Amino acid sequence: MLQICGHRIGDAWYYTEGAIAHAFFLSMPLDRTTGWDIGHAVSANLVEWEICGLALQPGTPGSWDDKSLATGSVIRRSGTYWMAYTGHKWEDFFVQRVGLAFSDDLDTWEKLPENPTSQADPAFYEIQSTGQRCLTHWRDPFIFDTGDRVLQYVCARRTVGDETLRGSIGLAQSSDMVNWETLPPPPHDRMTEEMEVPQVYRIGGRYYLMFSTHDFWLAPSFKNRFPSHPFRSTDYAMVGESPMGPFHIHGTGEIIADAPPHRFYGSQLIEFNGRWFLLGTAGRDEGSGISDPLPVTADETGLHAAWGSSV
Repeated sequence: MLQICGHRIGDAWYYTEGAIAHAFFLSMPLDRTTGWDIGHAVSANLVEWEICGLALQPGTPGSWDDKSLATGSVIRRSGTYWMAYTGHKWEDFFVQRVGLAFSDDLDTWEKLPENPTSQADPAFYEIQSTGQRCLTHWRDPFIFDTGDRVLQYVCARRTVGDETLRGSIGLAQSSDMVNWETLPPPPHDRMTEEMEVPQVYRIGGRYYLMFSTHDFWLAPSFKNRFPSHPFRSTDYAMVGESPMGPFHIHGTGEIIADAPPHRFYGSQLIEFNGRWFLLGTAGRDEGSGISDPLPVTADETGLHAAWGSSV
């Protein structure tokens, strides 16, 4: 488990380079009350991690990300590493936007001067949320390279329909990583107020939409389908035939059937040594960290991992 003495650890995302796994993760000293940095660590086995320092920090006063950074993702395209990440500004902390940073070596990162590169478009997405949290939801970017373009999936909310079902995957696209076009949300089953940390993976010819949500955000119409099920805050998956969907949920969609012994949320997948693993943020505050890996299987009903299973 990756932990740093004197720090709380938040969401993490991963990139594999040869036999080395890179983790980028939210980090904050325990004596600080706000303002996440993005840390960097490497591992040869997904269990033992070497801390490399900070990859990114909040921007200078007055910049779009001067208060705090949040969840992102990393790809390599045309010989350059790209990190998409969420930014918060002191003056409008509840407005979430996405920016990009680039690197030649995964260690030293430079933010794009054009940041922020994408934000919620009122043509498709709520600007003032009608849900339980009054935010402008446009966060947790996951970038997916299709070859001719890069898709960016974010946590967002639709502008139409039952307010308890407006939690959605927002979508943008780019061919140059600098200029991004906002697109309508891809079709997917609707079941919650917020779909946090969205990701799309291609495994065995299928596309899997993975996300996290809390039990108190789940729509009553969804929970009523499973009257005896003990819902909890956890990770979910839907299945599709293309990166643009449509994505469908099977059963409850929960990836881990049994509840972990402590808080476990915001998980992401990593392909490592020819196998897929799930790692999540475990614990809180001084006990928080990145979990050890759980092996993942993928089939026509979704993604599946068992708590306590080993590499």
